[in-house]
Amino acid sequence: MPETVSASFLRRHWNRLLIVALSLLILALSFAGTLDKSGRTVVDDAFKQALVVFGTAKALNAVISVVQGTEVGPPGVTLAVGEVLDPVNDLIERFSWIMLASITSLGIQTIFMNIVTDAFFNYLLLFLVIAYNLWLFFRFTRDEKSRTLFFKITVIMVFLRFSVPLMAIANDLVYTQFVQPEYNIVELDRGVTAIADDIEQFKKSSYSVFSTSYYTEQVEHYKAEANAAGDRIVRLIIAFVFQTVVFPLLFLFLLYKLVLRVFDIGR
Repeated sequence: MPETVSASFLRRHWNRLLIVALSLLILALSFAGTLDKSGRTVVDDAFKQALVVFGTAKALNAVISVVQGTEVGPPGVTLAVGEVLDPVNDLIERFSWIMLASITSLGIQTIFMNIVTDAFFNYLLLFLVIAYNLWLFFRFTRDEKSRTLFFKITVIMVFLRFSVPLMAIANDLVYTQFVQPEYNIVELDRGVTAIADDIEQFKKSSYSVFSTSYYTEQVEHYKAEANAAGDRIVRLIIAFVFQTVVFPLLFLFLLYKLVLRVFDIGR
């Protein structure tokens, strides 16, 4: 049975038609903005959450600084509560720098999100994609090098257009499924806030108790609180470093490798 014209065309141009279909999908996603809205929501929420945690850490640092070097106890006995809290205070100072780096990372992601979702970027991508698709069917003499270069530029633009929104969405999914059960940022922040409130009550403690054991118990209590705060802060460090440094770099690296593979296909 003779092959029909349409079947023959599909067989000879299936790879080009696949590129056309992918191009249409890319343009639809680009102008629909569905991924952009989800990605922007994730980044904005993470930025706000990071600011809250940063504020909690600074509040705990301020509370500890108030009682730093304070000595209490019955007549003739002095106990330094500040010395007990000193190690966690050093950890908080380091944590503050990490949180500042995390907030900076999220701020940079927000800026890139604004750039790649701008209407100008979308129309530039539209021009490149349409031009390349036309180039698939209408060739010119000795255009191999220029065509390959144009293909790479188009792929890079597609990479830039969707890398930040996809990274944010993937990051949120990974955090929800694998990180949150062990390192729940909201719960850890509440725990640190509760500890800060408890330490703040130190100044309101009774100084009229003439019992050494009472003050010893108080110091032990704040020592336990300091250890608990240290544990929560370390967990927050792990969560934020993974969310704002490790995962974004890993995701972009894998996406970069994928782009290189696409370049190989386009040769």
